[in-house]
Amino acid sequence: MIEGVSSRRESAKFERKERLSAAALMLFRSQGYESTTVDQIARRAGLAKGTFFNYFPTKDAILRYLGSREIGRLGAASLAVRDSSALGKLRHVMYALGTSLEKDHDLVCLIFRRGISVPELLAGNAGGFSLQPTASLLIRQAQRAGEINRDLDPDMLAAALDALYLQQIVRWCEAARIYPLAERLVGIVDLLLLGVNPRVPKG
Repeated sequence: MIEGVSSRRESAKFERKERLSAAALMLFRSQGYESTTVDQIARRAGLAKGTFFNYFPTKDAILRYLGSREIGRLGAASLAVRDSSALGKLRHVMYALGTSLEKDHDLVCLIFRRGISVPELLAGNAGGFSLQPTASLLIRQAQRAGEINRDLDPDMLAAALDALYLQQIVRWCEAARIYPLAERLVGIVDLLLLGVNPRVPKG
């Protein structure tokens, strides 16, 4: 009985957090980030203003959550793709992520300017924006299948891919003209992993 009550409580908390994030996203898109207040977000979500701070310490914090949620969603969807090699799934993750980010260029760039600090990026700590867990899993699968060099550290490869991916998003946000991001993200997978020949003999 206690477990059931706890489960319902956690479910209600998650539902309120999702309502707040959905309301914030709608307002950010319609009237801009700066013009949106915490009070407006709470009212759009049908919750009291004080409830907002039970889930997000600041308005900026909701930006990080939005980015984290999108990456988690795309990663889970790509892992479920059938009839694809591990490397194919990783390329799918990157393409789907790039396509999704392209739809919300201004908001994505705002997330990277306000939701993640420069020291965090330099330290390789982008919080929920990190691709490392998903990339590491798929790289291990690709190594077992002989798609890439089995002798290389999968976590190191995942960290390198993560750093390149974050760099590409920052460059995309700072570019004078918007260009397709999805192709660039798939390109870094090919550059880093397909260039690592599994048949190179040991020296």
